[in-house]
Amino acid sequence: MKNIFKHKEIIFLLFASFAARVFISYFYSDTVLRNEWSMILHNYQISGIFGFNVVIGESHAIPKFAEIGERVLPTAFMPPLYLYFIYFVKNLSNELFAIAPLIVFLQIVMSLISIFMIYIIIKNLTESKFLTRFFTIAFAFFPINVYASSQISSVSLQILLSLIFFYYLLLIFKKNKLKYILIFSVIGGLLILIRGEFLILYFFTLFYFFIFYKRQLKLILVSLSLTLLTISPYLTRNYLYFDNLTLTKSFGYNLLKGNNPSFKAEGDIELIEKIKKSEKNITLDNKYEFELDKIFRDKALNFIRNNPIEYFKLYLLKIFSFLFFDINSSYPYYYNFFHIVPKLIISITSLIGAITLINKKGFFQYLSFYFFLNIFLFSVFFILPRYSLILLPVQILLSINFIKYLRRKFFN
Repeated sequence: MKNIFKHKEIIFLLFASFAARVFISYFYSDTVLRNEWSMILHNYQISGIFGFNVVIGESHAIPKFAEIGERVLPTAFMPPLYLYFIYFVKNLSNELFAIAPLIVFLQIVMSLISIFMIYIIIKNLTESKFLTRFFTIAFAFFPINVYASSQISSVSLQILLSLIFFYYLLLIFKKNKLKYILIFSVIGGLLILIRGEFLILYFFTLFYFFIFYKRQLKLILVSLSLTLLTISPYLTRNYLYFDNLTLTKSFGYNLLKGNNPSFKAEGDIELIEKIKKSEKNITLDNKYEFELDKIFRDKALNFIRNNPIEYFKLYLLKIFSFLFFDINSSYPYYYNFFHIVPKLIISITSLIGAITLINKKGFFQYLSFYFFLNIFLFSVFFILPRYSLILLPVQILLSINFIKYLRRKFFN
């Protein structure tokens, strides 16, 4: 009871956050599975294979809902963790609960746990009750964060796993204990299984320890072993299907979507769809996606080689879009006051916070490097609104130091 009373503020905040998310979900929630999620789940039930490309005739395959007897090609287009989550919910649901509302409810629960996690992290980073309250509330009610839990998307799960990852990383910075390393490594593996690009960020984390904390060789070796163990079932599955130890096969797709003559920061999918329809000579075997992705990659690289200056300008535009806002977004309500103003404020404060901390060894320096690595990495491809949400926990933590910087600068 004493511990509950001690955290009464966060408990009240969690109730208020839950109410806000239920309210938003009532008006904006996804009510059915859409796009690739529904297609892959359906095709798995029909064929026992996770895939969305279905063989049509003797020379073509298209994304579609398979019928009994049709051949489904296995996919490695995206990491599998969120799909496993959807499949778990599908088995959990019954006539009393439709799958989409149950997914949204569980995502709201994930969002509430994320609020508690960032509250604990901030308490570990500052003794200021004001900063702890202010930035926990800012994270809890950040408009796109409230909205995201109502949409069937992997972002809520990714944010929760990211915060757990940062929490145990912070504990490792403070005291190198084996149990912290174990949890940190397993969570790192799960993050790789939800976003393939996180493999780069994970290796960067180990590299940071190797460079700045040279005694942490034990941490690196133990972490590598556990993370590899976590992702090994999926790597094994892909090797059996594709004769290739791969996590995802979407590099070419992502590169072409973000680097084509439309020159849009958010990317353009129309060219990709035209190429898909025109390429009918790819062998219709398990490596279909690999061959198609290679075509996408070559098209994108040709565009860049033929006009490097314009695509470098596009890269800078994508960096600006990630850091601040997209000047030419087609997403509904993107320029809404309640989205664009909070985004600009947190973008400016976190950027200044990252710059002021980049030379100070420790957890915040790591966050600063992590912040910039995300921006420079994702801007190679394309920038969607949800990418800013993925980085929101880091921006919140960096903004704390922006406030501290102002206090030191102007109030001594």
